[in-house]
Amino acid sequence: MSTPRLSPRCSLLARFRRSEKGAVAPLIGIVMLVLIGCMGFAIDVGRSVLVRARLVDALDAAGLAVGARLSTTDYSADALKFVNANFKGGYAGATVTSVTATANSTKSVISLSATATVPTIFMKLFGQKSVTVNAASEVTRSTTGLEVVMVLDNTYSMELSNSMPGLKSAANSLVNILFGDSTTAKNLYVGLVPFSLAVNIGVSRKAWTDLNTVSRTGYPTYWTGCVEERLNGLDQTDDPPVAGSSTKIFRAFYAPDSWPGINDNNWMTAGWFGTTYSINYSNPVDPQGPGRYCPQELTPMTNVKSKVTSGISKMTAQGGTHINVGAVWGWRMLSPKWRGYWDGDMAANSLPLDYGTKNMSKAMILMTDGENTMYNDTYTAFGKLSDNRLGTTNDVTVAINTLNTRLKTICNSAKSAGIIVYTVAYDNPGVATKSLLQSCATSVAYYFDAGNQTALDTAFRTIGDSLSNLRVSK
Repeated sequence: MSTPRLSPRCSLLARFRRSEKGAVAPLIGIVMLVLIGCMGFAIDVGRSVLVRARLVDALDAAGLAVGARLSTTDYSADALKFVNANFKGGYAGATVTSVTATANSTKSVISLSATATVPTIFMKLFGQKSVTVNAASEVTRSTTGLEVVMVLDNTYSMELSNSMPGLKSAANSLVNILFGDSTTAKNLYVGLVPFSLAVNIGVSRKAWTDLNTVSRTGYPTYWTGCVEERLNGLDQTDDPPVAGSSTKIFRAFYAPDSWPGINDNNWMTAGWFGTTYSINYSNPVDPQGPGRYCPQELTPMTNVKSKVTSGISKMTAQGGTHINVGAVWGWRMLSPKWRGYWDGDMAANSLPLDYGTKNMSKAMILMTDGENTMYNDTYTAFGKLSDNRLGTTNDVTVAINTLNTRLKTICNSAKSAGIIVYTVAYDNPGVATKSLLQSCATSVAYYFDAGNQTALDTAFRTIGDSLSNLRVSK
């Protein structure tokens, strides 16, 4: 029996079916390529999203770091360093290509942006070799308040080393950082306490002294504003003066007249026609008068920049060193116990504020270039050595050790009250003094060993940066 043969039409359908099966393979291939491309695109996009997140984190960290260094002169260069430090090892193979950071006119807001390129894995098969990601951040200086007092060495050693111009420059740098371009600040108050062997409270504050009840030759006409420190431990406290109290009132600084001789203070002469006075403070080596070696008047805390810079410009160097006296007056300017005693902007703003006031910090910056001193024949805030106000009548070493111990007590009391204490040892004052200042500081990070004027300026700029409270605003 012969095999039946298909008709021409059936033969054509069979061939069509065979050709239809063959057309599916290319179609599946195309679909697979599309699916692979989509998966590859998704993977590359996902990698770029992760890179952007990491870049934003690095930029935020850089913004906070740069913002904390408001003394910087190149924000973008500093920001790039911090971005690279926080975007380590080319995360996902990405490369940071640009970082920019700019500050507004008052340096209160810093805007940052960054760009990075991410190499593709699958998209490069289609000619897309990399993806660009962008990130932005903004850092704002917080408007929290600050009371800060600079307690600065104005002793004769600063004159011998010609360091006063450098100190003034460093102090002004700190003021410029804190105030920025503003002439009057909000919730920022800066005070100044120059010290040598005493502190000058200013002649307008006569009511704090015994001059209203005690008569001294030449006073109060020639009183310069310096005061002695009180006895019975009150030289180490923030107790305010009490009128009429023989213990809590301050005795006016009165360097006695002496016969001509070495280190003399012969400023008073009795003659036929009465007593004559030879007052001369123009010579820092050997000034003459009852206010001998009295430094310039302190500047109570103010939110007016020009008042602080004016006080800095008036500073002069003379006399020995009582670091503890400068420190205790810095504390008194910050202590709420003294509210109502200080005048000017402190009175107008009810300063000092209470410890622990919300959004308000208190800080003291204590700077010296030398160790505490005491001499047999030099009148100071503790009188003369022979007056026995430092536990001895003739042993200078004992007196100096007493001054050091009292400085530690003052620093510890201020820190316990919540005051942040920064200390600066300038021009290598000696191992013992450096150790003393380091123990005085709130922590090791708040102590600065500034061996020269460049280091001194850097220290004050770093302190100014440290006092800038920052937050990421968006």
